[in-house]
Amino acid sequence: MKTSKLIKEIIGESIKPNGFELKAHDRESWVYTKQAGEFTQRITIRVVSRDFTRLNFSTNAFGQKQVDGASLVKEGENKGDEIGDYIFKTEQEFTEVLEYFKKIIFDYGFEALERMSAHTTEVRPTKETNLYLYENHEELNKLYREKLNIDDSTAHEDIFQIIQDYLVKTQGSKFEDIKQDLIGIAAVYGTVYAGACNGGWEWDSESNICWVTDLEKYPIKEYPLSKILHCWRKGTEYTAVRLNNSYKYVQK
Repeated sequence: MKTSKLIKEIIGESIKPNGFELKAHDRESWVYTKQAGEFTQRITIRVVSRDFTRLNFSTNAFGQKQVDGASLVKEGENKGDEIGDYIFKTEQEFTEVLEYFKKIIFDYGFEALERMSAHTTEVRPTKETNLYLYENHEELNKLYREKLNIDDSTAHEDIFQIIQDYLVKTQGSKFEDIKQDLIGIAAVYGTVYAGACNGGWEWDSESNICWVTDLEKYPIKEYPLSKILHCWRKGTEYTAVRLNNSYKYVQK
């Protein structure tokens, strides 16, 4: 079956006038993207086991989750199987599914992508805060260890509990008032994590993200700023547990 050729002809050519180009593909996925201001919109066709295919929509807007095409169609329309996959056995059936995907894209998908091209909260990492953390993590780690009364003898479990106590205490504060402290705490957490996994700090210039990576087990990555902001925004009472779980997962 000429899977790639059919996807490019039926999906790729139809959405090209709308600004979407094939960005990447492998054996299972064909990803079409469009730049809409600061946001990247994605339409992905996945073909699994040669007889299941799925249509997904996503953006890089913070907090936006991937949406299955099957979830967008109206009642009475074909929603695929129980998890949103569409089954085909022959090339003709695959062609029919792709034509249906094209209908979903034009009837619902473009509109969904516009709705998804917005951050869900202002409490989020930005390029600027990520770069600041990356360039200053050593100094921030030292400064905030002093502020939080953390020294070289403090066990990682106690450090994570101290972080949790601070996040709980500041719950309800204005984000702008404590943003600097949250970045500093991310530096402390990232440094502890790096020690556990024998990793280092890395700047991803394509995604504008500051990671802590396991240099021996790449591509294991931790995103300290996102983790700390998420814990402050939601579920601060579970912060120590979450940080401990991440630490233990990569500990040598």
